[in-house]
Amino acid sequence: DLLMLNRNPAIMMVEYDPTGTRVLRVFNPHIAMNPHGLRVDRHGNIWAIDSFLNVIYKLNGKGEVLKVFGVRGENAPWDNSKWNGMFNQPLDVAFDKDDNFYVVQSHGGTSPPADCSFCATYDSAQTRNAHGHAVMVSHPPVIPGSDPRVMKFDKNFNFIASASLAHPDGKFPTIHTVIVAPNGDVWVGDRASEKIIVFDKDLKNRHEIQEHNLTCGFYEDATGQLWMSTGRHGLVLKMGWDGKVQGWFGHHGDNPDSNDIGEGHYMAVSKDQKTIFVADTVLAHVIKLEHN
Repeated sequence: DLLMLNRNPAIMMVEYDPTGTRVLRVFNPHIAMNPHGLRVDRHGNIWAIDSFLNVIYKLNGKGEVLKVFGVRGENAPWDNSKWNGMFNQPLDVAFDKDDNFYVVQSHGGTSPPADCSFCATYDSAQTRNAHGHAVMVSHPPVIPGSDPRVMKFDKNFNFIASASLAHPDGKFPTIHTVIVAPNGDVWVGDRASEKIIVFDKDLKNRHEIQEHNLTCGFYEDATGQLWMSTGRHGLVLKMGWDGKVQGWFGHHGDNPDSNDIGEGHYMAVSKDQKTIFVADTVLAHVIKLEHN
């Protein structure tokens, strides 16, 4: 089935049939203030991320909350000697074969994006959404997005390792996506610099692959094929695990015909590779692509 995490609070989580045409259920309204990433682990658990309130929800297949990871509405200065128990704009999560999981954080200091009509901001203790309703916001002590980082945890939620992804110029990057490669390496998408940063499983050694598109959302299909959505560049890329592009759909964002995909935020591909779904946060819909 196809799962969608939506920024409309009334229909925040939706499950469709595998064709994406029939709604099976709508559940967990208002679970997040700014939904960002959604992943399903190999056990069928659903992981949903709120990049504004700095928490990650682990849900079972029924949608029931099993664990809330992080402290709702809070962050704290990073301490290299121990994890402070908090995130600072978590955006995506990935899993390895031993059920360790990796989290990337930092939305470049902006969460939510300016075009999100259902979201709140960090401006004050109380603000108003697009419908004029007052909503509570948080007052974290650390600047939102100021600690770009990838973190590793074991299956029991114990912190194992981390690596900073800060830019030398001091500008906040957007560390948007993470995936574990078949060989165990950890791939991180630094969207602002159009780079893939590859770490070993311990987050020690690293090298970079320079791309020419916004590295927005990784997806590995059932065959082990790597795919990537490219943010506002409006492309879906079929890729090898060497970082080379093997094929694509769409037009680059600078192209006047690039209206197929407004922003390829995250994506999913069917087992037979014939159907591609792209969550488009600019055009506010899920695009279904059929490929033969």
